Amino acid sequence: MRQAFAGLAAAVVVTGLVAAQAPRDARPVAPVEPVKSGVVLGDLTWPEAEKTLTDSSVVVIPLGLATEQHGPHLRLNNKERLARYLAGRVQAAAPVVIAPALTYHFSPTFLEYPGSTSLSRTTARDVTVDVARSLAKYGPRRFYVLNTESSAMSALGDAARALADDGVLLGYTDMGWRLANAAVHHDQTPTRSAAHADEIETSMMLFVDPSAVDMKKAVREYGAGAGAMTRQKDAPGTFSATGVYGDPTLATAEKGRVLVEAVVAGALDDIEKIRAAPLPEAKKATPPPAPPRPARPAPSRQQEIDERAVNGCTALEDRAIRNIGPRFSVLWKQMDAESISLMFTDMGDMRHPDGTIERGQQIIRANRQELFNKKEYRGSSHPLTLNDIRCVTPGVAIADGKWELRLVDPAGTSGPTGPGRGLAPDRYNTGWCTLILVGGGGNWRIEAWRYTVDPMNGLPPPTTLKQPGFIRGGAGQ
Repeated sequence: MRQAFAGLAAAVVVTGLVAAQAPRDARPVAPVEPVKSGVVLGDLTWPEAEKTLTDSSVVVIPLGLATEQHGPHLRLNNKERLARYLAGRVQAAAPVVIAPALTYHFSPTFLEYPGSTSLSRTTARDVTVDVARSLAKYGPRRFYVLNTESSAMSALGDAARALADDGVLLGYTDMGWRLANAAVHHDQTPTRSAAHADEIETSMMLFVDPSAVDMKKAVREYGAGAGAMTRQKDAPGTFSATGVYGDPTLATAEKGRVLVEAVVAGALDDIEKIRAAPLPEAKKATPPPAPPRPARPAPSRQQEIDERAVNGCTALEDRAIRNIGPRFSVLWKQMDAESISLMFTDMGDMRHPDGTIERGQQIIRANRQELFNKKEYRGSSHPLTLNDIRCVTPGVAIADGKWELRLVDPAGTSGPTGPGRGLAPDRYNTGWCTLILVGGGGNWRIEAWRYTVDPMNGLPPPTTLKQPGFIRGGAGQ
C-alpha cells in the first residue's frame, strides 16, 4: 500500500508541474481519475459496513491455510502469507470488499507432518457457505474465494453449488490453472502429480516475503508413490522424508514475480466476470418429508429363503445392488471422492488391468481427489451399470456389468499433448467389470472391483485406469 500511495503522490506532483509550465491560454488538463480501490471489511464499523455491503458489492474471501507443512525451508503459514498478499493486491486494484481470511480448510494430504491441519470436506464446505450466507443477508450476492489451496477446490465446488440454491454466486481461484499458464520457465523435473514446496511455491514466497524463506534448508526430493504424502517409506501414498515434492533449490524471486502477477491478473479477471455474471436462480424450499411408514416386521428365515429369486437374492438385495451403479455415477459427477471411497469396505480394493491395485478407503479417496483436481476430469461422467447379479451367500454377492468414462477438454483442444490426454468430449472409454460385494438387505459395499478396458477407435485408456504409484502386484496384497 505504501508503494500505491507513493505512486499516487508522484502523479499529483507531475500534474502540478505540467500545469505550472503550460501557457496561460492553454486549456486546463482534466485530472486522471484514479482506479477505485477496495475496502477491508474488518476495518469498518457496522454503520460503515451497512453502506458498503450492497447488492452491487463483490465480496472477496482470501483462503490460505495457517498451518500446512511446506518442507524445511518454508513456514507453516506459507499459504496464509500468500493469500493475504494477494488480497492486498486485489484490494488496491478493484472496488471489492475484502472479508477476513479462511485459515482452516480441506487439506488432508499433509497430516503426517506435525503442525498440518485439515477440516473435513463437509465442514470446509459448511464454513464457506455459512460465511457467505451471513454476509449475503446484508445485500451482497456475489462472492469470490481468493484460493491458494489446490485441495480446497472440491469443498469450494460443493459450497458454490449449495449457495447457488440460495441465488448466491460463488467463484474461486483455480491456482493450479493460473500457475500452469504463467509465462515462466520451470527448471525442475516435471512431476507425475501436484508438486509441493517446490520451485514454484518457493519462488512465489521469495517474491512475496523473502524473510519467510530459508534457502539454506531447501532440498530437492521426488518421492515415489501417489496420493497423500507420507513420511513412512513403505506406506501407501507419496513418500517424502522432507515434505517436499519437487526442487525448491531452483527457485528465484524473479520467477516468483511472474507467477504472482499471473495469479493477480487472473483473480482480477475472475472478479470482473463474477461482477457481470447473472445470478443463479434460487430454488424454492423443499416441503417437509412425509411421516415415516410403520416399520414392517422382519421376515423369518424361511420367508427370506422363499423370497429369494433364481439369482439367490431377495428383491430388496437385488434392487440395492443394482443401485450401486447409478449411485457411483452420481457421486463421480459430483466429484465426491470421500463418498466414493465409502462405497468400498475398509480394505476394499480396485485392481487395474496393468496389475496395479488400490487398497483401502484412504488410498481410493486420495487418488480420486487427485483426479478430480485435474482439469480434464472436471465435468467428466463415469456411468456404471450392473446387469448380472448373483447372491452367493446371504452376505456375499457378485455383480457383472459395464462401465464408461467420458472426459471433457476444457481448453477446447485434444490430441496427445492436449489436456484431454487424446480423448475428445464426444468419445468415451468403455469395458466390462466384476464387483464382489459384501453386506445384506439394502446395504452393500464393494470388497473388490476388477475390470477390462476396450478403448473406442483405438484410443489409449485415460490416466485414471493406469495411475502410476498404486500398490504394485505382490507387496501389500
